[in-house]
Amino acid sequence: MSDSAFNDELLERELFGGDSDELDGAGIGAGGMMDMDDDDGDMAGLDGADSGTTPASAAASAAPPAGPAAVAAAAADPDAKPAGARAPALDIELDDPPGETTVLGHPPRAPPTVPSAAATCQTYSILPTMALINQYQIHAVAAVADMRWVFTGGEDGYIKRWDFYATASGRQLLTQGQRHPYVDSVTKAGVMASYWDHSDTSETGIDVLSPVYSLAVHSQAEWLVSGMKSGRIGLWTVRHDEGRRITLLAKHRGPVSVLRISPDEFGLVSGSWDRAVLYWDLNTGKLARMFAGHTSQISSIAFRPTWGGEQYEEYRQQAADAGGDDGGDGASFGSRQPSPVIMTTSIDGQCLLWDVRAPRALPHSFAMPAKTPPWAAAACWSCDGRRVYVGRRNNTVDEYELGMGPQPVRTLRLPTNSGPVTALAAMSNGRSLICASTDNVRMWDLDQSADRRSPVPFQIIPGHHGGTVSSVLVSNSSRYMLTTSGNRGWDGTSNNVFLGYEIKPVA
Repeated sequence: MSDSAFNDELLERELFGGDSDELDGAGIGAGGMMDMDDDDGDMAGLDGADSGTTPASAAASAAPPAGPAAVAAAAADPDAKPAGARAPALDIELDDPPGETTVLGHPPRAPPTVPSAAATCQTYSILPTMALINQYQIHAVAAVADMRWVFTGGEDGYIKRWDFYATASGRQLLTQGQRHPYVDSVTKAGVMASYWDHSDTSETGIDVLSPVYSLAVHSQAEWLVSGMKSGRIGLWTVRHDEGRRITLLAKHRGPVSVLRISPDEFGLVSGSWDRAVLYWDLNTGKLARMFAGHTSQISSIAFRPTWGGEQYEEYRQQAADAGGDDGGDGASFGSRQPSPVIMTTSIDGQCLLWDVRAPRALPHSFAMPAKTPPWAAAACWSCDGRRVYVGRRNNTVDEYELGMGPQPVRTLRLPTNSGPVTALAAMSNGRSLICASTDNVRMWDLDQSADRRSPVPFQIIPGHHGGTVSSVLVSNSSRYMLTTSGNRGWDGTSNNVFLGYEIKPVA
């Protein structure tokens, strides 16, 4: 067994338990963490096998759902607040037979390739150069793997497809009047390629426009999924017969706030205001799993990165050995599949980790620090999959380290007037974290060593100011970043800003 596989095995045994841990009466293992059920008696043993990568052709061959799932008789009031502590999500019936938890049977798609300079640099220069003009709040943004197409959805009830290559190349420039609200570096205008109605079927059978609360797109733009106010999930064609709704997945009882495609691109995980997290089998359109444990509306979902800590360090060393030429091929992240772990957060501050291999497992829960108000609108993994960052209402970001207990190992404190942290993204160098709050977007330097260049641990990224940031998206190549403004249906005001940034590594 390689060192990286051995280290990941120890980490997973400490976090989720295993056949060697004895449970006490409260269900807590020797490491002090909540242990998971393990029907096979060897949870960590699955982690050491090489899984290879999924060719793009295999990912694109995923068949659409065979037919619509049963539509819910009536949607719950989206403004209703859940009652009770750790109550089950709602009475959601599983399909019989259930769908397949696809991530357990398929390897992940090919990992991203990052230029060596971007993976080994000390920091980045991030400058806004593009403004994609929009008249309404943008609740969600998604992009294909190579950033050729970018999709947005928001309060107006339309899904818009943007030609990002044309936008970044400056094919269309902003007029003098359009440039007025932005900083001087923003000169390029967004090029919209197409749009279509985000139509949902009402109780009377008539299609009506629904706000777009969440989006996720296939890496090769074969299809797209969107979250609706009614709780349904729309599956749309993109590459052929664009904008045609293939089917509706109907199990949720409230607006679908988060959608994440599984690493193998055969499954989908959805989160809703009804407090449920559902795993869908996209080959059949059936519900495969339900993760019930949250007590409030789901705010974020993220799969653990498919490379482990030691492999990530090996990758960074390979990138450094390849030289700092940004025009080189760089190196791709290791393809060995660690245990499939899903992180979920809810708006009341909960952050839970789920081991997908254990169907009846209890989640591991991270604790909120004392005197922290309930809030977790955003969370993300570090690039090595060893740490979790959770944005809070009180201008802070909590950092948790797997295997170090449920308490945060440190808290990043933003200025007191910055506002709630609503979006986060980890950069590929492993030491930079993008934090978006009401006043600004910041890049935090996570390296607390004495040789840090500035006593201020963050730098302000110009562009956004005075509006709730709904999304931060960094391209796989770490060359571009997108930020959107919208409140996702929760508290906060929007200035309807949609900006594109160019990223350059700084040694």
